[in-house]
Amino acid sequence: MQIRKAVIYAAAGALALPLTLTAQNSSINTFSPYTLYGVGSLSTQGTGNLRGMGGVGVAYRDGANITFNYLNPASYSAIPRNAFVFNIELEGQNFYLSDAQRKTSYNTFNIRDIGLSFPIAKNLGFGFSLTPYSSVGYRMESRIEDDAIVGGIGDAVMKYSGSGDINQFKMGLGYQLFKNFSIGVDAIYYHGYIDRQQNITITSIVGGGGYADTQAHMSEKVSRFMMMAGMQYNAISNQNRILTLGATYQMGGNLKSTYSQYVPSDYYGSDTTFLAFRTSDLAIGNKYAAGVFYQTGMIGAGLDYTFADWGSRNRGRAHAISSGGYVRYRNTNTVSAGFEITPNRMDYRRYMRRVSYRVGMRYEQDYMTYHGNTVDTKAVTVGMGFPVRIGIPSKLNLGLEYGQKGKTSNNMIKANYFKFSIGLMLFGDDYWFYKQKYD
Repeated sequence: MQIRKAVIYAAAGALALPLTLTAQNSSINTFSPYTLYGVGSLSTQGTGNLRGMGGVGVAYRDGANITFNYLNPASYSAIPRNAFVFNIELEGQNFYLSDAQRKTSYNTFNIRDIGLSFPIAKNLGFGFSLTPYSSVGYRMESRIEDDAIVGGIGDAVMKYSGSGDINQFKMGLGYQLFKNFSIGVDAIYYHGYIDRQQNITITSIVGGGGYADTQAHMSEKVSRFMMMAGMQYNAISNQNRILTLGATYQMGGNLKSTYSQYVPSDYYGSDTTFLAFRTSDLAIGNKYAAGVFYQTGMIGAGLDYTFADWGSRNRGRAHAISSGGYVRYRNTNTVSAGFEITPNRMDYRRYMRRVSYRVGMRYEQDYMTYHGNTVDTKAVTVGMGFPVRIGIPSKLNLGLEYGQKGKTSNNMIKANYFKFSIGLMLFGDDYWFYKQKYD
């Protein structure tokens, strides 16, 4: 019994990077050892046209071209009367992970975004979206190297796996309070499941009987309403150019998730499985964002800055992963910049001059540190928007993102990834908005 407890305690301290990673195609939507704790890897927000510009959008509003922007609910007021915008997107991801000795890869393809927006009254618009907030996905193993355990009973291997997603449903209103100034508010519902499993396999080298595998399963269900508010102000607005300033506040807090845990009975000195139910202290940070976007009939350019207060929301929380090593929460900063050019939106003879071409970049800090090591993401993006018909804002949007997260130094893991997205942003004139003149 004492040896078995020693294996369990050693395994609890074995969760340190690097680990051997294994991968294959399945239903998980990300693949990263950095999703072991917390809510997982945060999804880049924004519709395909905005992600093609690095993910800018806090100050983006475009009533002339009629695009949907759920990054700031104030933008819903830009949807013109009698218009309806529907957006749906698919996304494929390729992950390539490596440490100092090993490499692995993983691929996935899923529906990403669904959204719609339409006006309710003069200067008042409605928006709805269903988008991913975060994803968990990993498969790893670590060999326990405690001399007392290896010499006493044999090899012990700890395997870790996890999967799950948290999605966000947004529904809100945007209102033009007065000329060139709009405000908006979204109700956000977070919902999802995260499952994590641990397994210890012991191979005896001393004989005299074997040791049964030890397993633990943790399941977390997230369900919580929160809020988001935003504003946009056109500092310059005329027929030739528009300069828009924007800001948003997204509420953070405890997700009040339900947590269930199946653990080996030997933790408690019996031979039965122990099952625990409790409310998790899983929390997300308040997020503050500010941006600027400049556009003419041909070009658009934007810059966003986002600060997320994860540190104070999770003050005092840390996960021990090895002797002297911890995973800790920290505040994060994100900077996004993007550019778009459409040579001539109304060129009837040359289709490619009506196509929108986009480039962007993003620098993003992860909300956790590992053994004191920070994990940052650097990404570049490109995109194209293909008009469906002349004079109609509907577009087929294609986007490609290449990024790098983490590094191989200090016993860490580096992840290179490609993300490819395809989406339809469809515009329609909705006659059901017109007031009937005749019965």
